[in-house]
Amino acid sequence: MFAFRLAGIKLLSLVALTLVFVATSASAVFANLEPRNNLPTTSKQHLSLQRRSAILNNNPRRMGRRSKRHCKAKSRDDATTSKGAKQHSGSHSQVSSQNKSGTSSNSGFESDSESKTSSSVSGGLFGFTSKNCGSSGANDDQPNGSQDFLNCGLTSGGWKPPQLSLSQLRIMPASQASTAPVFAPCKEVLWAFEAAEKAHGVPATVLMSFAMQESTCNPNVTGGNGEQGLMQITRDKCRGAPNGNCKDPWFNVDTGARYFKTTLDQCGGNVLQAIGQYNGWQLGLTVKKATAAKAQGNCHAQNNLDYLYQMLNGWFLGKANTYDIGSYKNLAAC
Repeated sequence: MFAFRLAGIKLLSLVALTLVFVATSASAVFANLEPRNNLPTTSKQHLSLQRRSAILNNNPRRMGRRSKRHCKAKSRDDATTSKGAKQHSGSHSQVSSQNKSGTSSNSGFESDSESKTSSSVSGGLFGFTSKNCGSSGANDDQPNGSQDFLNCGLTSGGWKPPQLSLSQLRIMPASQASTAPVFAPCKEVLWAFEAAEKAHGVPATVLMSFAMQESTCNPNVTGGNGEQGLMQITRDKCRGAPNGNCKDPWFNVDTGARYFKTTLDQCGGNVLQAIGQYNGWQLGLTVKKATAAKAQGNCHAQNNLDYLYQMLNGWFLGKANTYDIGSYKNLAAC
């Protein structure tokens, strides 16, 4: 009888061990079946399809072989957009090294066309003098130069801006701009400006300044001449937009940043000329030419003669009253 009970106990123990083993194995199997891609099906932010594909493609271990299919663009326009999207993460280390190495270079003149993201709060044009335009007139209220200096030649033969590089200017660091009240409208799409900075080397604060000046950082704005979105890019720059949506925040900011950087390079690094061209300024511009559209019944088509001053001594510094500064105010009556 005792032997029978002992055998029964051994049998029950064996069954229990077997059940534990089976349960453990099943847990391991289900754990391996759990999806490794933790990205949500629908992003909380309004990312374009190309941008989302780029994010997924930057995690090849998660996507396996599938990611290779998304790396090949179907057209030249798609290739340009896809290439720009994938460069966001790849250029991060390059921009970071520029930030570290260039912080103290604001006071020195840069003759090359490379735009650095290193302009710090200690920069500015204090003591700077141009051969053709004279003293910058920089002071604590206008560290990036007086309006007469920035608009040099506008009232005497045509606009001919002094040669200045982006790294010479005082620009609010992006870390401060991201929480500054004046840039509050840009907060929800801050990620788009940060991505464009990494891709093109243009400071996020500069890009947000363009957006505030052009659209009050509203991604849904359509300009009077059909300009699109945050950066108010023209229709000819909308090729390759995701689903034809030129107002897509990532596409719009990235396109605007690329255009500005290209213009800056073409201008030999002259940041004043490049910023002016973003608002339609050209070398040789005069007050009469800039305001001619008003006499023709199209007030909003004028060039904003306060544009440079508002950008450099307003938005770049995070000033709350930027729309009100400047002496011309030629758009105020529109």
